[in-house]
Amino acid sequence: MAHKIMIQGTGSGRGKSLMVCLLCRILRKQGYSVAPLKTINFTAVTYKKDGLEFGYSQALQAVSAKIEPEPLFNPITPKPWLDGTISIFIYGRKVADKIPFSGNDLLVPKEDTVSNMFAEEKLEKIVRETLRQLEEKYDIIVLEGSGPIKSKGLGAMSKALEFTNMRVAEIADAPVLMIASRPDAARGMLSLLTDTEINRIKGLIINPYEFFKIAEEIGAEITSELAFKYGESVFGDLGKDIVAVLPHIKELDSLPELDPVQPAPTIPLDLWDALVDKISENVAKYIDMEKIYKIMGL
Repeated sequence: MAHKIMIQGTGSGRGKSLMVCLLCRILRKQGYSVAPLKTINFTAVTYKKDGLEFGYSQALQAVSAKIEPEPLFNPITPKPWLDGTISIFIYGRKVADKIPFSGNDLLVPKEDTVSNMFAEEKLEKIVRETLRQLEEKYDIIVLEGSGPIKSKGLGAMSKALEFTNMRVAEIADAPVLMIASRPDAARGMLSLLTDTEINRIKGLIINPYEFFKIAEEIGAEITSELAFKYGESVFGDLGKDIVAVLPHIKELDSLPELDPVQPAPTIPLDLWDALVDKISENVAKYIDMEKIYKIMGL
């Protein structure tokens, strides 16, 4: 049985995809075979291989794990188009092409092809089969959630987020690390979760990138010791162990987002392979891998 860890966040753009990349490279260097998994990636930026298409960020994560990208790492890929339509790929194969789909459909889904495809029982079947295949091949699976862990008042969208985050964690029986950039966002997210969901969160990853970037610009040196002290002083009252406090990573400032929703440039895979090696080495001291190993049961 593969060991698992899942990265969920207080919102989009908090560094979930990056953290999966870092863990994949660090664990691979420790001799483990590692696979990334983002069960549902709603993205316009896809990777194409052998006639198959899936989330580009999962290709970057596969490169980080030193394995070939494949759609098993992102089995469900809804791809929005600028004309208000959506295509859907299952295991990289297009099963729906440019079907009308709007933001209103996220709130009150209609009885159509898209809604039928996203029925929870169908999603769960895909997730379970994906996990079965990955567990046969890899020592560790590093899962990624989508958007905020949970939200209220967004109708079908709220249910979708619950599925892609805590329901997938439950199906995989994966401990969760929550990544946050602000303490108020972390507190707010915890207030939305049930006791069972809160108990599944085994640690916090702090990513105060804007704060640390500004601090560096005015001359501060953010050492790993200082970073963890900051994490404990600002997030220490949340009742969760802090397993990482990420520094400002300068190499990422000039690069496109790792996992954009809208059409955007991509990072070449060969460039990312070299870059994630450098970044993971520089950032390793800001991550308490001993705590993460313990959480995973290694």
